[in-house]
Amino acid sequence: MKKINVPVILLSVISLITALSVCSGCVKGTAVRLSDAETRSLMEQVAKSDVYIEYGDYLKEEAFAAAEVFGVRRDGDRGTAYVYLYEEAFVVLKEKAYSMTGSAGEAIIRFIYTDSGVALSEVEWSADGDLHEDWIKKSFPAEYRKKAKAYQPHDESGCSILGIKLREKAAAALGVSVASDDLLEIDIDKGTYKIIKTTDGDNGSFEMKTVEQGRLADLSEYYDRR
Repeated sequence: MKKINVPVILLSVISLITALSVCSGCVKGTAVRLSDAETRSLMEQVAKSDVYIEYGDYLKEEAFAAAEVFGVRRDGDRGTAYVYLYEEAFVVLKEKAYSMTGSAGEAIIRFIYTDSGVALSEVEWSADGDLHEDWIKKSFPAEYRKKAKAYQPHDESGCSILGIKLREKAAAALGVSVASDDLLEIDIDKGTYKIIKTTDGDNGSFEMKTVEQGRLADLSEYYDRR
């Protein structure tokens, strides 16, 4: 067998690449737990910074967030939470709250430990489609990948488990029930709103019917009369 002499620099590069490949998804720091107060604080900060509020100038709108935490690492004053995150924004119209926008999926929440609690730094959402599995592998430590893979985000009826909890939280905070079957459409350019009721149709389809519509400007009169 012919002996091949490999330059030392090349060997160093190969070793570095190998180390990085083996360490895909690993992070610095010590595994820790978030207290209930820290979790609540982070979710409030995530809701305020990561959810777009579009109709707040016209109607009461508030965002909420909830997460299934797979693990947390702390490195000095920096914290990293590996989670399944659920966000949703609700608009209150008359006696009900309506879901307007939402997001759900694996995410990394980065934050800073301070003397007064935790301060959100960044929310990084997982990649979509074909890139999703690669993102999880590269971004989540192995122990948290296993938890994420085993996590079931929906119940037997197909409803989001975190979504149900979030809507209960929204109803309590907003003081009204959350519409389950009705949709609210708001056209800012036209200054109008429309409430649409959805019902199950034939062959697994669903039907939509407008049950109320009006102008946003007229809603001030409704609230003034109350």
